Amino acid sequence: MAEKSLRIALVGAATLLGKALNDELAASSFASADFQLMDDEDALGKLAATADEVTFVQKIEPESFDHCDFTFFASTPEITRKHWRQALKAGSSIVDLSGALEEAPGAMVRAPWVQEEAVRLMLAAGSNQAVAPDLHTRAVVSAHPVAVLLALLTARSQSVAALHGLWVTLLQPASEYGHAALEELHQQTANLLSFQPMPTEVFGGQVAFNLAVSLGAGGRAQLATASDTIRRHYAKIASQPTDALALQIIQVPVFHGYAFSIALELEQPVTVAALAEALAGPHVHIVGSPAEFPGNVQAVEEEEVQVLMQPVFAGQAQPGKQPTSAQTTSRFWLWIVADNLKFAAQNAVACAAELNRLRPRGKVQ
Repeated sequence: MAEKSLRIALVGAATLLGKALNDELAASSFASADFQLMDDEDALGKLAATADEVTFVQKIEPESFDHCDFTFFASTPEITRKHWRQALKAGSSIVDLSGALEEAPGAMVRAPWVQEEAVRLMLAAGSNQAVAPDLHTRAVVSAHPVAVLLALLTARSQSVAALHGLWVTLLQPASEYGHAALEELHQQTANLLSFQPMPTEVFGGQVAFNLAVSLGAGGRAQLATASDTIRRHYAKIASQPTDALALQIIQVPVFHGYAFSIALELEQPVTVAALAEALAGPHVHIVGSPAEFPGNVQAVEEEEVQVLMQPVFAGQAQPGKQPTSAQTTSRFWLWIVADNLKFAAQNAVACAAELNRLRPRGKVQ
């Protein structure tokens, strides 16, 4: 007998993250599921397509979660807190992209790609101890995409040498804060060029034509909150202690796409080829030269994170001197670009796939 089709609820279907998640689900093993797209009052009646089927975004009702196998929350933390118990009571497994359920009883922060790398490395060392969801896990929080990326890179680097330190500057786009932030950045840009007052409800200050390491206290967006979340999630999913990570977030006047400047230092020198081989793999593409490296705009909709490695050799400042492939160093610059929304959605789908593998199949005789 064929397995019944899954029923999936997507709360926040009209948000930027919800749309990215909708696209990823349509391209995943969940594509054949029956989808229920929901959002708050402002988004009602909007058309959305999932796996080539067009449907309307519907209002969230208590009975909306009936018979749903999975519920994704891709809206605000407030909406998640308001409705997640209804979904849980209806028997649905929950994947939370809003971060609202991080402290909920029984919920865990997950990044399956990182845990798979950790398990592989521990198996190589003769150990297979790893914390993972079980049959009793009903809700997971999809880890912050920056924490996932950093933890994935540090896990892979362990195969060549122990990590000494990771100094990360994140250039954060406006789309991290949804439609309202994109609109405010657009309006700020237009108003500044026409010498009009700027809207600041989201950012609390000027973002257009500006780089900011802190945002106005009156705005909804707060870089300190984002930094705390990334550090907290990194601590829960990474194989490295958080004291090896230094993180600074800069809000930039960019609509979409992460960019990172990362200084990575290992405990012992390795060749460029050795580290490149370790870092490359699923979800990560090593770019061969700076001339080939895409910008953050070109990274949007890319399946993989794009990484450019630049080794720091002693004496490299000598004019005309090029390092050889056999030279080793313990210090590297990594320049990285990624689609922030797509990467977050991919991790959420991976979380659901992990939970789905634990679901009972068939009937007990």
